[in-house]
Amino acid sequence: MRRILLLVIGVMLLSATAAFAAAVTATGEGPSKEVALATAMRRAVEQGVGTFIKSDTTVIDSALVDDKILSHSKGYVTSYKIIKEEKTADGVTITITATVDNKLIKGDIDALTILRKNAVVGNPRILVAFSNKSKDKIFKDKEFTEEIYNGIVESLTDKQFRVVDKASAERFSMQQAETHEIDVDLNKAAAYGLKFHAEYTLFYNVSGVVREGAIGKSVLVNVKTQLIDNTRSQVITSKKIEQAGMGQTVEQALEKAAREGGKKIVNPMIDVLQKHWMDQQQNGAMYTIIIDGVDDPEEIARFTEMFEKFPLATGAKEVESGGGKTTFEATYKGKRDQLDRDVIRVAKELGWTMKKIRAEGARSTWKKQ
Repeated sequence: MRRILLLVIGVMLLSATAAFAAAVTATGEGPSKEVALATAMRRAVEQGVGTFIKSDTTVIDSALVDDKILSHSKGYVTSYKIIKEEKTADGVTITITATVDNKLIKGDIDALTILRKNAVVGNPRILVAFSNKSKDKIFKDKEFTEEIYNGIVESLTDKQFRVVDKASAERFSMQQAETHEIDVDLNKAAAYGLKFHAEYTLFYNVSGVVREGAIGKSVLVNVKTQLIDNTRSQVITSKKIEQAGMGQTVEQALEKAAREGGKKIVNPMIDVLQKHWMDQQQNGAMYTIIIDGVDDPEEIARFTEMFEKFPLATGAKEVESGGGKTTFEATYKGKRDQLDRDVIRVAKELGWTMKKIRAEGARSTWKKQ
């Protein structure tokens, strides 16, 4: 029974892989074998591009497809076999069977479609985490801080923002409790957010005062937040609000103030968050890429030219080189994991083996093996 189950799983995995990898036959001509082979690969990729454009009824400028996708044909072909090679009066004709990575093609077609329509797809994902800063134990009470958390999450989800699950947020809060205050180590906060595929981290802290009234208790709660852009390890806005609550007991007064305070703190951040997210999607963000092991001018020029041809990349340039290292800057309209993917794809097309050795916000360091 177990062997049958494993066989079924294996077939399913093969089927899923096949859906993203297509075997095609293509022919190319050229004055040399290398040129003919490159032409054959390009025509193999053209078949995949044509399939996705037709199936999605997508209209994309042919020059854009040529510049941003077909210029990377070699990167989409995962393997190939020459089945026919002939010498002609003009050079060489080669026919190949090639395995084309349709998943990469579809991803780049989708990126071109988004850029062409100048659209923003969906809202960002947010990690909401509590900073255990207050010295007053009453404002560290779990039920109280959870009510504030629930108020924040309720306001975010009402506005169609996606929020990282509560258990993950609590683990992050516990890790920060002993060593960090509201002004956290941004790299650590951002890295934790990126671990859960969150574009932003909303880090909140609570303090306040409790007063004795003639007929009950009253509290004045202060909620302070920082909204961190995880991709760039950068605080994009900080806000602070006050919320009062009254009740027969301190617990009742806190409960009334907590959820309303959580809701209230979100409102002044929404406009900033939406504007920042839209700007990132439409105009991109500046990233710094350092490659250790590359300082040859020709290699630098080839890397820059090829990277800039990816759909999400613009304005790639060398800013510093020497001592075996080169620093590049580029505006990129995707997330950092997408940028990392494209760095690896350029390296593969250039015949390099690359390993990422460090990443901080919008800055990453790579080692050419």
